[in-house]
Amino acid sequence: MSLFCKYVMIALRVRHCSFESSLWKNSRDQRISHLKSILDGGVLLSKSKEEIMELLGDEYNHYYVDQWKYFVRDLKSLPYKIYLEIEFRNNIVADCRVKLI
Repeated sequence: MSLFCKYVMIALRVRHCSFESSLWKNSRDQRISHLKSILDGGVLLSKSKEEIMELLGDEYNHYYVDQWKYFVRDLKSLPYKIYLEIEFRNNIVADCRVKLI
């Protein structure tokens, strides 16, 4: 996780919790609290695209594209949105990172 992302999470006073698929899919407001667990714990690494869709949902990602994005949070005080970006190699997760767009 980049230093800027860590700063944003501290500034937002994010409470971290362990990853739960049902909370991620059903409560967008809680997604930011799962990021540390996803990135530091390697929850998604080495998973297939099918497994990622089962864990995180579809969210308009195209199966044949090797870079997927999941909306995490809108930063109303800054002109950014936080996304979880997942990169696949041979249909397996190779890297996960937080992007501010």
